[in-house]
Amino acid sequence: MKILGVSSYHHDSAAASINDGRIQGASHEERFSRQKFDKSFPENTIKWMRDTYEDWEFAAFYEKSTYSQFKKDARKWTNARPVLVDHHEAHAMSSILMTDWTECAVMVIDTVGGNFATSLGVYRQGEIEWIKRFPYPNSLGLFYSSATRLLGFQPLSDECKIMSAAAYGTPKWESFIKDKVIHYEDGDYSLLHNLERGVGYGALDWDIAASVQRTFENIVVNLADWLYRESGYDKLAYAGGAALNCVANTQIRRFTAYNDISIQPAAGDAGCALGAAALIERPQWETAYLGIEATNYVTAEDAAKRIIEGEIVPIIQGKAEFGPRALGNRSLICSPTKKNIEKLNQMKGRKTDTWRPYAPICQKEEQDKYFHIHKEDVNMLFVADIIDGNFKTHDMTARLQTVTGSSNPLLWSILEYTRQYGWPILLNTSMNAKGKPIINTLRDLHEIQLYD
Repeated sequence: MKILGVSSYHHDSAAASINDGRIQGASHEERFSRQKFDKSFPENTIKWMRDTYEDWEFAAFYEKSTYSQFKKDARKWTNARPVLVDHHEAHAMSSILMTDWTECAVMVIDTVGGNFATSLGVYRQGEIEWIKRFPYPNSLGLFYSSATRLLGFQPLSDECKIMSAAAYGTPKWESFIKDKVIHYEDGDYSLLHNLERGVGYGALDWDIAASVQRTFENIVVNLADWLYRESGYDKLAYAGGAALNCVANTQIRRFTAYNDISIQPAAGDAGCALGAAALIERPQWETAYLGIEATNYVTAEDAAKRIIEGEIVPIIQGKAEFGPRALGNRSLICSPTKKNIEKLNQMKGRKTDTWRPYAPICQKEEQDKYFHIHKEDVNMLFVADIIDGNFKTHDMTARLQTVTGSSNPLLWSILEYTRQYGWPILLNTSMNAKGKPIINTLRDLHEIQLYD
């Protein structure tokens, strides 16, 4: 079957294409439109896929409230038959499809999906069955986005900054938050106030950030542990925007009995495009590199030489990443020196948030020398503890990308050169200017000032 999946109208619009059990492509609309968090119908992404592949038989969508608008917009671009699926089932399937599992526990946490904010259930015999659901606005996503606004950042955009800021604070407000804002106990939580209108304030406080993050971690671990005991499954498929919180993800790995956790790199609503299509026919997952192809013809030897000499090297190779994180195909790569970090801050327009750490990459063969790994991951969805080497952060943890010869051959080869010259760990950050999406093709390079 040929299936188009679409995410649209809320935020993070995207489209995905599946053909006879193979994922042909997937992309965020923002990569084409150049509008960060574009929520419009993903016509540019669909046009790219339609021009590259054949038309589809089915067009899957996941939001009942805007389904009529979807059918109207989709008719302009495809003759495919529209199909409506459940929002949280689309999230869940986006992580399930990354595995060969026939049975597992399923957890979805976001701001709102249909009428629900959190869904806990199981996947078996090709079906998702919900055991427990939390209706909106009793929402962990709303709790976290309200805190994002409280601390002076953009909700549904800058939540990652709160996670980073938490490392600099002490969670001294944790008890207050539990008593006055969000109560939780075994397998349950309840917002004590309606936060749909947000809360005031608007300035960064490290301790509030730490307290919010710690509370969020405790609730997520609590829910995951309850689901483990209730379902009897030791594998967890986890999705929704909350699943991009790599610190909380790592706590699930550390403090529950799950043997494995699967998280879609595009865990937010963009991933629902792929998950919605996969609910019609489950495809085989290969890689997060699913976007448009482009290259700036950088060789591993040349890139490594420039990195060793202290340069920041732009890498554009192959298909763009699906998800909010650059994984080496649309990346800026450099050695983790103070000078390079200062340069990156200037290039990416970081003025008031220079405290945010950059993410390291390391070969799988070398990583145990420098990191304590809780879960090996090629998609930057977990954190590792730093134990040695030429890379440090404030709290000695890092959102590590494990690089293998098969996951990203070019990055692996660059690291193979640089480690011989004392740089086994490099920095990898997305190639984008402040307020702009990650670079998609060479035409977008004018947006960012690259150092020679």
